[in-house]
Amino acid sequence: MSPLVQSVCPGCKKRLNIPKEWLHQPIRCKHCGVVLQIKQRTTSSRNALASPQKETIPEPMSQPFAFASDESAVIRTSHRRRKSSSWWKGPVLALTVFAFVFAVLAGAYLYRDHLTALLPPDDESAARDSRDSGTLTQTPAKTTKTTKVPLRSPIPRGNEKARSNAFPRRALIISIHDYLYANPLQNGMPGSQTINLNTLVNDLNLGLHIPLNQIALLSDSDAAEPKWGKRAPTKTVIEKTVTNFLASSRPQDRILVFFFGHAVELGEDAYLAPIEGELDRAETLIPLRWFYEQLAKCKARQKVLVLDGNRYHQTFGQERPGSEEMGPKLDALLKAPPDGVQVWSSCIAKQRSFASDDYPMGIFLDSLQEVLRQGDKGQMQKPDEALPLDHYVQLVNKLMADELSKRKLEQVSRLSGKEADSGAAYDSQQPPPPPAKAALASPPADVEQNKKLIEAVLDQISTPPIKVTHELPLCYDALPPFSPKALKKYEDDTPNPNSPLRQAVLNARAILWAIYPIQAPGPLSVEVSMARRKYPVRLDVLKDGYRAPAGGNAEKQFKDRVENDERKVALLMRAVEDALNELRDPKVVEARENESKRWQANYDFILARVQLEYAYLFEYQSMLGSIRKEFPPRDPNLHGGWKLASQSRLQGDSTGKRMAKEAQKLLDKIIKNNAGTPWEVLAKRDKLTNLGLEWQPAK
Repeated sequence: MSPLVQSVCPGCKKRLNIPKEWLHQPIRCKHCGVVLQIKQRTTSSRNALASPQKETIPEPMSQPFAFASDESAVIRTSHRRRKSSSWWKGPVLALTVFAFVFAVLAGAYLYRDHLTALLPPDDESAARDSRDSGTLTQTPAKTTKTTKVPLRSPIPRGNEKARSNAFPRRALIISIHDYLYANPLQNGMPGSQTINLNTLVNDLNLGLHIPLNQIALLSDSDAAEPKWGKRAPTKTVIEKTVTNFLASSRPQDRILVFFFGHAVELGEDAYLAPIEGELDRAETLIPLRWFYEQLAKCKARQKVLVLDGNRYHQTFGQERPGSEEMGPKLDALLKAPPDGVQVWSSCIAKQRSFASDDYPMGIFLDSLQEVLRQGDKGQMQKPDEALPLDHYVQLVNKLMADELSKRKLEQVSRLSGKEADSGAAYDSQQPPPPPAKAALASPPADVEQNKKLIEAVLDQISTPPIKVTHELPLCYDALPPFSPKALKKYEDDTPNPNSPLRQAVLNARAILWAIYPIQAPGPLSVEVSMARRKYPVRLDVLKDGYRAPAGGNAEKQFKDRVENDERKVALLMRAVEDALNELRDPKVVEARENESKRWQANYDFILARVQLEYAYLFEYQSMLGSIRKEFPPRDPNLHGGWKLASQSRLQGDSTGKRMAKEAQKLLDKIIKNNAGTPWEVLAKRDKLTNLGLEWQPAK
């Protein structure tokens, strides 16, 4: 493990733990962006303290102070005394010692900031600040050797202005993943070394010198660090956060607003989708022109919108609407932002922003972070300079082209517009802007009301996803507020243990949970256990892909294995068919007319849900039959097999198609008859789930 050199940044006074192998290269303070050029020095530490030099970029010494434990630093003196009768040497020696002590005390007072910087952290929080201030790599939790290095001419403690004004740059990241009604978007795993939202924040600090306290993240992803707080990026939350962030920016600031989510065309306009947005209803979306208006009136020196829309994951496909190619109207708007506003889009007309297992957040963001991690490449940025976007766009496009050309795909990012010709000059003496985190809007006040109501409904009709998925459960704060007036007619929930309808609903839910490979809700545990004994098969037997056989006898073995998987799917279909038959029993259908409105809605939803499951299993079974009959196309040089991706069109057995149509009709009825209720939301969500499948070549 590499030993560490501990030092203090002269800009923000944060302690830095610097790996020893970095001592001959430029490094940058993660917190404030100040660049430290470390050079080899041969002067003693005492001389360095005695004659500090004035420099704008400090140079930490690579030679540590000599401690008593370092034998090479110990001054060895002889204890032999020469015989002498010089009586006057005693008083002179005493005066010399006195002068030395006085000089030491005076030096300690004059250079107390330097000496304070050498002290270890006072408590665990200070030690954590030291660990968090690293930029290029994580500091090991335990080190075998730590060397402390003093910095020359440090800025006095408490000078927050110097830290925030080192580079007058700010960033707001809006990243939406588990859409309520649209195709979900993936994020890298939290805590891993892969690209994710947290690493993006660090890379913006590294590559663009944006202070960490001037970066804010608004996201529903679990990968978002707790310091920002996971919250649903709803329309009201996004709009309030954007206006807060822009209003708090100063005239000299250079700002970036990132939007990672769906972008769609409706009529003559283009829109960005919040988490609860319905892609065919403009009133639930945010017009792109609104973003332009807010950016145009912001007083910041440079204003940039970075849009990663139209993202399409090749492995998962389109599980719901969204992720289509960029249309001509959206493309035209992105090419013509208002004066003084710049737009960096991840793709252009007739393209998608591609994602895959190799880069789950998309090739654009993957390439952007790689470029940011490369740093300045000898071209040092200055606080008064513009964001070097033209340079970064070229590098990102080259990386994307190198990667996507192997897959015969095309995606080009584009920077449009230019910053205003005039603007406020850089002034390090201005008060710093507030931390960017302060701009994050709070969740709506009715979130708790939604949560209680949805939990009450899900106690009676909760079901797992139709297919084993990476999606998270419903996010309560992403739901629209429900009107108490609309819900009043659903209040009647009188127990009726003899109702055949309620028993059929309970049994159907138990079967759906029994075949899903996770733990069922506690109230259903007994029923689910019984169902699992009767139907000992789970949805995780449905493989999402296969490796291609090598040829020869391996091809027959491959087809035999697929045929065996078809038998397992048949067992799942039998379980779902049993649930469907009980729900359609004439006694159950007749009992529906005498039930409360609440339980009529419950029954309709569960019936539609079982029909969707049945249709999906038919589609999957048909895909197994097709690959056993004929292998889908692939490039052996690029792809080692195939994966099943979602699509809207079903292409399998006619029985599955018919069942899907029946479910869609029933969901439409639920949406119409239960407007403004949780049943409407659940029905819309399932209605938009694509059940079609297609084979895609995979790595």
